[in-house]
Amino acid sequence: MQSNDIIDVLESEEAITFISENINADLPSISLKYAGKTSFNFTICLKLMAVYAKAQKKIPLFWNKRLAIDQRSYEQCTSQAVAEYKCSFIKGETLLDITGGIGVDSIFLSSTFQSVKAVEKNMELHQLAAYNVTKLDIPNLIRLCGEGANYLDQKYDWIYVDPDRRPGNVRAVALPSLEPNVLDLLPDFKHCATWVYIKLSPLFDLSEIWRQFINVKTVHLIAERGEIKEVGVILDMSRFSNQKTVVLRDVYSDFSQEINLEAPNVFNFSEEVSGPYLLVPIALVSKAGAAHFFLKETLSTKHETFDLYFSKSSSVYGFRSFEIMIQTKLNVKELKLACRDFGITQLNIVIKGISDTPDLWHKKLGTKDGGNYFLFLLKGNKNHAILVQSIF
Repeated sequence: MQSNDIIDVLESEEAITFISENINADLPSISLKYAGKTSFNFTICLKLMAVYAKAQKKIPLFWNKRLAIDQRSYEQCTSQAVAEYKCSFIKGETLLDITGGIGVDSIFLSSTFQSVKAVEKNMELHQLAAYNVTKLDIPNLIRLCGEGANYLDQKYDWIYVDPDRRPGNVRAVALPSLEPNVLDLLPDFKHCATWVYIKLSPLFDLSEIWRQFINVKTVHLIAERGEIKEVGVILDMSRFSNQKTVVLRDVYSDFSQEINLEAPNVFNFSEEVSGPYLLVPIALVSKAGAAHFFLKETLSTKHETFDLYFSKSSSVYGFRSFEIMIQTKLNVKELKLACRDFGITQLNIVIKGISDTPDLWHKKLGTKDGGNYFLFLLKGNKNHAILVQSIF
């Protein structure tokens, strides 16, 4: 979709009325019913409606205000809940966003700064974002089209950078492969900024952060509904050493914990503890490698191969809890018998160390996905299975 076409649709009162009245309708059906019968660009309108249908949850402001957006910018943008959370710790007088995008972050961060500049090099995307700023009437947010690095010529309190992880349409994670290459820009950041926030992929290896940078203040692991959305790195440009402070936050559940990874990775484990509960770290805890922090007051035994823990405690903050029903061999016949004995026809299958898929094992066991039962199929130093029931 061209930016001008999207904006033309949004400037049409007829189109806005049509979108509002039909947002929950079946798009193929209304396509057949109204094609060729509207004064606005109907094809663009339908594409915009498809994005709005998803945006109602991810970025409700864009739906509520009928802001300009396309499919690609929607897929790459920050969710509204995550952007609002970042406003709690990214604040000051001036901010430069050198990778402006569609502008979700800069729109919300404009509420915590006196002045925000957001630079986007793609003209089509810039036009959509600039239209939105005008529509929202945010006088302290300036949208600019160009290379963000070219604006590193004056002092700012904060620089915000969300490097493109798909340069050339190839997904990348390593810092030198991202665009812009933040490592190359570090001297410029140091010259013109007090603080820098770098938004990285949820897949980014945390150990690389402390290897690549020398002035890390805090790392934010941000999740929504249990899924990690971004790894955010705060650089203090006046520092010459790293702090290993990590903040874990789920913006949906309000799970929140600040931890220091400098603390020794020591568990209070005992070989005598074998259950009756299985503890599985949530994604944030697992990503941070911080199970030891949360289990320091709990007598537990770690699985010899995987990030799973056995305990007499049925509830530990930062973990999902399961009551162990049976542990058995990784054998289809024995597992089918166990499911029959417990009357289980529906369960969730978690596979570790095996390339098999849950669907394959559902066929073998004659079960279907879902419910409160979980079957962990584990192939490590020894192969075994653990059948459990979720504790709420």
